[in-house]
Amino acid sequence: MSRTIKAGHVYRQYSRDGMYIADYKSSRLAYEATGISLGSIARAAHGERKTGGGFLWRVVPEDAPKDPICVDLTSRIGYHDKRPLIQMTLEGEPVAEFISIAHASRSLGISRRSLSCAVTGAQKTAGGYIWKEKETGDNQEKK
Repeated sequence: MSRTIKAGHVYRQYSRDGMYIADYKSSRLAYEATGISLGSIARAAHGERKTGGGFLWRVVPEDAPKDPICVDLTSRIGYHDKRPLIQMTLEGEPVAEFISIAHASRSLGISRRSLSCAVTGAQKTAGGYIWKEKETGDNQEKK
């Protein structure tokens, strides 16, 4: 992605709550005024990351209104559906239930990848056990 901006556009700096702070003709001028690295400013302004140097950055037309912007800085990391699973002997007898692959991995010292492969069928067992995804109301509806 090219990080050069078209004529008539500026790098606009906002606070973390979306309030307008300043406009800069280039990322170099923004760097000189704020001390925030050129790369951080450019990556945030061009959407490759959420913030740069603790500020929000956008590339906007020079004459765009300087109104506050809506901000969503919540992280998406770790916010996924947990997959409850059942640990079973090689004969198919239930041994234990876990709320997630990560929980089973931490509790038993079996790698998450190995557990995931056993649950999806890519391999037969993990840690000497058969693993099945527990049927819940949520994952029954998804099927």
